[in-house]
Amino acid sequence: MISDMMKLVDRFVDIFKKPLYGKTFFCPVCHLELSFHDTDENDNLVCPLCGVVIELHETYGHPIPIVNDVEINRVQPKMRMHPLATHLPIGLFPFALLGGFLLLFISAYCKARGLIVSDYEFWSNASIILDKATSLFLFVAVASSSLTFFTGFMDWKKRYGGRPYRIITLKIILSGIFLALGVLLVLLHISIFTAGIAALSNIFSIFGAILYLFLLAAAMFILATLGHVGGYLVHGK
Repeated sequence: MISDMMKLVDRFVDIFKKPLYGKTFFCPVCHLELSFHDTDENDNLVCPLCGVVIELHETYGHPIPIVNDVEINRVQPKMRMHPLATHLPIGLFPFALLGGFLLLFISAYCKARGLIVSDYEFWSNASIILDKATSLFLFVAVASSSLTFFTGFMDWKKRYGGRPYRIITLKIILSGIFLALGVLLVLLHISIFTAGIAALSNIFSIFGAILYLFLLAAAMFILATLGHVGGYLVHGK
């Protein structure tokens, strides 16, 4: 099941990679997929993963990467904040996703059965606690993603010399999308739920709930894709 999910994420990554990367080749040492656009004016580049200096040639339309040297002076900070910061949104957002789904399920069930949650002390208290926990997880996950973005940007500038790698450009684009979706989700959550229950009383509230579910799923998929792409820069493919 996990392998199937990874294949799905790979296909999703390819949707962004093809127009952004253009023509690609693989590093002959670590097999990281790189773009022709990553090379400088002399058709050279430093692999962001293994640090080898590659001279790229093309023969009959086929890329021929030749390893000329190794970058041995790459900055190695004592504490890399970006890998640490990524654990907050990746660890907390799934709980926000689960909480959001449960809250909407309770709201829809009560609406379908004509139940008033406030009449049942246990469910009333449970929905309020779940709402507060979900709000907290969602807010911290989105807020910490801005820290992740900042530390990643600084990591790119210092560790990778600010070189215009397309894989890092892809990470920046996906990070921006997740941050925008996260802000929308926080605002929607505040507007939809009252004491942990969504009213679902008219077409607008129903549309808001559906949009909330869709954005939760989309943000989770973007976050998983970000982690997947980031893993390439650490472990290769």
